[in-house]
Parts: sequence; structure tokens; C-alpha cells
Amino acid sequence: SNSFGSTVLALMVMILTAYSVTVEIKNHTSQQWLQSAGGSMWMAVLGKLLPQTLIFFLSGWTMQLIFYGFAGYPLNCPMWQMVLAVLMLVVASQGFALTVSSLIVNPRMALSMCCLSGILAFSIAGLSFPVEQMYSGVGIVSWILPSRYYFMIYCNQALNGLPFAYSAPWYAAMIVFAILPSALLWHLKRKCLNPVYVP
Repeated sequence: SNSFGSTVLALMVMILTAYSVTVEIKNHTSQQWLQSAGGSMWMAVLGKLLPQTLIFFLSGWTMQLIFYGFAGYPLNCPMWQMVLAVLMLVVASQGFALTVSSLIVNPRMALSMCCLSGILAFSIAGLSFPVEQMYSGVGIVSWILPSRYYFMIYCNQALNGLPFAYSAPWYAAMIVFAILPSALLWHLKRKCLNPVYVP
């Protein structure tokens, strides 16, 4: 329940993020969206995604309170570490979806890619079958999904109670997911200035 619940959360974050960004292109409102942010793609994206970040973070935190507080799931680390992990999962999932939406500025294709990635996380992120026992080509794909890193943090921290340093690389990987779209915002801005919707 713990790992699958977080993966459902990541899937919902990716879907809503991709929809929120690409629907502006579809509805031909992207120019007004960009203009309302003073022409800054950064401000436009932050203004749209920060409220969603807060809502999804509170949802994830509530889920953790239910698991660790009321259901008595194992928690062998300070609670703040798992709270930080769920925040990073939300931000990393938004970064993943924003990267996809900046590359494929088409609602149907961006949503399809995010849905496919989110659904595959249930099978190849290590939740139901060990990544080490998968075919190498499949196992490699698991490392491009934010859910994989949250699952590693969950195993290291909540289940095994390892020191925080053991999970630092996984937190760093989720930070990479969060900042990755910054390299592609120029492409998204260009598409927003000249919106062309291809059904």
C-alpha cells in the first residue's frame, strides 16, 4: 500500500502537470498565459504549478500520516525524512511531466507519454518485482522514473532505518528531475508564442 499509494500520487501529478501546461496550447490561450507572467516562461510555469505542488504535497503527507500514524506501518527513521521524500516525489514528477510537455507540446501525446510512464512504474520501478532480476534493458528504464527513487528512499529510510547519507543520491536524482525542464523552457515558450494544436 505504501509504495503503490505513492506511485498513484506520482501518476496523478504527472497527468495534471502535462494537462495544465499543454491545454494552453490546445485552447490557444498560451499567449495570454505567457503575457500574464510578464513574458517569463519561468514565472508562467511556477504560477501554474506551485498551487498544485502544495495540494499534492498535502495529499501525500496526509497519506503518510495515515500509513505511519494510524495504520502503524514501519517507520524506522525520523518522520521529516519521509515528508521530504514525498515533497521531492511531487516536485520530481512535475519536473518529469514538464520535460515531456516541453519536448512534445501536444496534449494528447504528452498525456499519453506521462500516463504510459506512470503506469509502467507499477511494474518496473521495483514495487512488484526486483529491478535486479529484470532483463537489463527493462531494468535500465526503471531509473528514468521518479517513483523508483522514492521507492529506494522508502526502503532505505522507513524500512531499514539507514542513515540519511545512504539515500542522499536518490534525493539528488529527484532534484535533477525537478531542474531538468529548465533546459527546455525555451522550446515551450516558442510554442506558446505560436500555438498550433494538432489533434
